[in-house]
Amino acid sequence: MDEPRYTIDELVEKTGFPRRTIRYYVQEGLIPPPAGRGRGGFYNDSHVALLRRIQELRQRGLSLSAISGLAPSAAATPPEPEPLRQAWARYEVVPGIELHVSRDMEQHESRKLMHLLRAARSIMKEETDEGTGGR
Repeated sequence: MDEPRYTIDELVEKTGFPRRTIRYYVQEGLIPPPAGRGRGGFYNDSHVALLRRIQELRQRGLSLSAISGLAPSAAATPPEPEPLRQAWARYEVVPGIELHVSRDMEQHESRKLMHLLRAARSIMKEETDEGTGGR
């Protein structure tokens, strides 16, 4: 079964830590950053466990610098790795219009891709010719 994923608001609700504190702990390396980027970023149960551990250590009187010195990310388990970025190729159809194609698609469908580019360029040329009266 997949591990639960939490938005920052859900993490705030689950742990009682303010959003600002969570972000500060990420910035200081006390907890790992969320997996994913921007609004798609998510936290998991390892973040919950780390925040609870930090809370426990703070209640025992340890400073944040002492806690950060205990282990990397004060950590037990890091979050899921971020998915690998996909490489893309860019083809200019006409100035101002590009076709973006994944490298996988570019390699496997190169003949179709070239046909598509020729057709798109032809269509755009026709539109340009019609707009200028064929000049």
